[in-house]
Amino acid sequence: MIKTRDDVSKLTITRMAIYYNALKRMLEDGETMCLSSQIGQHTGISSSIIRKDLSSFGEFGTKGVGYRIDFLLRWIGEILGYNTVWNTIVVGMEMPLLSISCYQNFLPPGFRIAAVLDMDERNYGAMIPELGLSLESIRNLEAVVFKKQVSIGLVAVQPEQAQFVTDRLVAAGVAGIANFTQTQVTVPESIALTQINAGPMISQLSYDLARSVPVLQSIV
Repeated sequence: MIKTRDDVSKLTITRMAIYYNALKRMLEDGETMCLSSQIGQHTGISSSIIRKDLSSFGEFGTKGVGYRIDFLLRWIGEILGYNTVWNTIVVGMEMPLLSISCYQNFLPPGFRIAAVLDMDERNYGAMIPELGLSLESIRNLEAVVFKKQVSIGLVAVQPEQAQFVTDRLVAAGVAGIANFTQTQVTVPESIALTQINAGPMISQLSYDLARSVPVLQSIV
C-alpha cells in the first residue's frame, strides 16, 4: 500500500526518479530481485538513504530478501505519476529542431509532447519528423493548450521572456510548468512549478573537483 505524503522533500522525489531508471536497466538485464545495496551500486546513493526514501511511501521489500524489481518499478512509476499521460507543450525561441526532437527522450515516461511553439514567427511551419509535429506560432498558444488538452508547459525562451510566457501558459489553463531558463518565474500556488537549471547541479562537480584536484595558480 502506497502512503500519500505531502511532506516528502524534492530531493527524495529526484532520487526516486533515479531509482526508477536504475531498476528499469536492471530489469532489462534480466534481474528479478535486488537489495538496496545493489540499487546503490547503480546509482551511487547509499543503501540507508534508499531504504529511507522508499519507506516514505510504504513497505516494498522483504527484510533479508530484498525487492522484487518489477513490483518496485511499477509502484515507483505510480508514485511519480508515470502511469498517466501528460500532454506537454514546448515554448521556445528559435528552437533548433534537433534539440526539440531530443526533448521527448529527455522527458520521463507519461510525458507526451503535443505541440511546439516558437517565439520567432519565421520558424512557423517547420516540421519535426521525429515528433510528427510542425512548429506553431506563439499566437496560437491558448488555442493549442485548449485543443490538445495540455497539462504541462516547458518554457525554453530567452530569460526576459520567461515570465511573459509563463503567465500566458497559466492563463491558458496548464497545471504545471517546467522553466528551463536561467531566471526565476512566479506562478499561483495552484500551479506546479519546477526550475530546470543544470548550473547548481554541475557546481557540485566543480566543488568536488576543487577539493580533490590541486588548483593551478596563474603566474602574474
